[in-house]
Amino acid sequence: MGRAIVFNGDGTWERREVPVPDPQPGGAVLRVEATGLCHSDVDQFNGVARTPRGGAFPVIPGHEIVGRVEKIDPSAAKEWGVEEGDRVAVRTIVINSEGSRAYGIDFPLRDGGGSGLHGGYADYMEVLPGSALHRLRDDLPAAELTIFEALSCSVTWVRPIKEGETVVIEGPGHMGLASVVAARAVGAGTVIVTGLSRDRARLDCALRVGADHVIDVETENAGERVAEITGGRMADVVIDAASGSPATVNVAMGLVGNGGRIVVAGIKDHPLDGLDTNAIPFRGITIQPGAGLDVARAVELINEGRVPTAELAGETFSLDDFEDAFALLDRMVPGRDAVRVSLRLS
Repeated sequence: MGRAIVFNGDGTWERREVPVPDPQPGGAVLRVEATGLCHSDVDQFNGVARTPRGGAFPVIPGHEIVGRVEKIDPSAAKEWGVEEGDRVAVRTIVINSEGSRAYGIDFPLRDGGGSGLHGGYADYMEVLPGSALHRLRDDLPAAELTIFEALSCSVTWVRPIKEGETVVIEGPGHMGLASVVAARAVGAGTVIVTGLSRDRARLDCALRVGADHVIDVETENAGERVAEITGGRMADVVIDAASGSPATVNVAMGLVGNGGRIVVAGIKDHPLDGLDTNAIPFRGITIQPGAGLDVARAVELINEGRVPTAELAGETFSLDDFEDAFALLDRMVPGRDAVRVSLRLS
């Protein structure tokens, strides 16, 4: 038996003891070491799952998963290039004949039917055919390595950046901070991160992990500051990594230079009003989606030592302290913030 946190989809949760299955043909079972927490987990807790399938409940959440291969079917070991005992990163998306589904979100925990152990808030996890596992280094704490998942997105977001270009990253959450690292990896010349006053600790972290400048948009005029930094040229690329309000897309339009590119990556709560679409053809602006996963590249950067994992780790909690971890993730702890939050399982 293993422990698991279960979300019911109505703002409640429970802890269960769940049987540990054997691997399916073409699959594996992991002993979870650590799972990164994402703010989308807060939405999911309240019944909003931001995937094309819309999620499923009750569910074991957690999609930023690092674990050890406990058991594996021989065909899966050959396909994924891993063995029992290996430490691995789990690709969030499962792709098979049923389409694509996300671990920790789209797999319900069914009483009496199927293991349901398909999320990272648990001691064990069943990995299904159609998944991908990537070997991770052994010499760092597992909680630090969970940054691979955010980085797997960010390395695709930064693809429009050409060497030496100026980049503005809106939002210093763990996705935005991962984007700083990814931008540096592709040779960005100047990296600027914007955030709010309450993001001070995160903005300071951005400077430590590779940003050249940070802007508190509540105390400074972001457009004027970017113009000052760039000599009036503005940004070549703006990555909107901010979740919540879509207003940051309009802000990005004011920060990008003529002929520049805007990557819309952060998930928004509602449609955008007030976008001047004429600026797109008149100024030659390209807007593209921040979509895609490249776990292999993210893991490569981590294994090569090119990611400041300790700076990005934030705070780690045991599964027994889940409520404390979740409160910090939701920024509900007065006077306290963390650049990232994760659960340590073993």
